[in-house]
Amino acid sequence: MDQGLKNSCPVNLQPHAVREGLETRWLGKQPIYCFDEVESTNSEAKRLARQGAQEGTVVLAEAQSMGRGRLRRSWISPHGKGLYLSLILRPQVPPEWCPRITLTAGVALAEAVHEIGIVPGLKWPNDMMIGDRKVAGILTEATFEDKSIGFVILGVGINVNTHALDFPVSIRNLATSLSLSMGEAISRVTLLQTLLCKLEQWYELFCQGSFEKILEAWHKYEAVLGRPVEVNLPDSRLVGVAERIDSDGSLMVRDKTGRLHRIIAGDIIYFRVQ
Repeated sequence: MDQGLKNSCPVNLQPHAVREGLETRWLGKQPIYCFDEVESTNSEAKRLARQGAQEGTVVLAEAQSMGRGRLRRSWISPHGKGLYLSLILRPQVPPEWCPRITLTAGVALAEAVHEIGIVPGLKWPNDMMIGDRKVAGILTEATFEDKSIGFVILGVGINVNTHALDFPVSIRNLATSLSLSMGEAISRVTLLQTLLCKLEQWYELFCQGSFEKILEAWHKYEAVLGRPVEVNLPDSRLVGVAERIDSDGSLMVRDKTGRLHRIIAGDIIYFRVQ
């Protein structure tokens, strides 16, 4: 266990603190933008990307007033207690590979948290869980130009030192934080540095086309397969069992008739283990 991850964290995230001891080769070596509060780090990163910001640029915020998750859901972002960050990526890969980026980031996130001493679970496609409670989420947004990827914004939100009372009552039994699980404060800077190192490693494998290795690592943390799920699609609802993750990153669900369905995107509800 890395004891450095469990030191009390500084009040504010600052670029010099993040860079000091950062062992990446390029990720985070581009400008790091730290804001006290923004509506959304993804929105800020998207603005910078449109202005030509380089791959590897990091956007951080102490708080988000309109933090976003998938399907326009909100992400609770209390000041100074979580990691709210977005990365600008410009992968030279086929556009159809974009959904794989979320799973790639999930592996990096799970490994970074594992170094604290917590073994998390990955819930397809973009959530990290501790038990049946959500502790982190990933939001990937891409733009396309002439049938190629313009840029990708990879957003990550982690409940690091969030207290139970920071969560709205409506989700208090569905969410948790790293500190609630560990019983002590976690260093946000050291966790961020570890995450950036893991992201660089796995993103490079993604760009090289080594998605089989990424899926193999993802399965070490998966917390979904074999569980009953409900999938809300644009014009229908599917109930079945999450059977496997296919080679393209889609979720394969088998319904009660035995038919196998490929889910590329949708609102997935996992029935909680009693």
